[in-house]
Amino acid sequence: MPIIFIESQYPAHKNKEVLTAWLGATEKYPRPEDLFTTLVDTAISSDKKGLKVLSAYLINPGKYDEASAYFRKFMTEFFDIEGYGYEFNNWSTIEEAMGSIEERMPER
Repeated sequence: MPIIFIESQYPAHKNKEVLTAWLGATEKYPRPEDLFTTLVDTAISSDKKGLKVLSAYLINPGKYDEASAYFRKFMTEFFDIEGYGYEFNNWSTIEEAMGSIEERMPER
């Protein structure tokens, strides 16, 4: 099952604008129950550039296309915020990675 990571970064002075967009996105795009399991729900950090937000979702089997479409739509709500940027990354579980090289998982 793939894992989708979404990492956002924006200037601290845009915090209220981002919060407003996030609240609007959660209403406009309610979280679907059958597409993924939340692994990290909105972890927040800061640095000299501003705020960073990280979320991670374990995608249910056969639901990758639907889940990635959901997240792409959700993220459109932030497009007009100056200085806001995000990365949308796909990761594999260790079991998937081992399977892709035709190896078995070792006993742990």
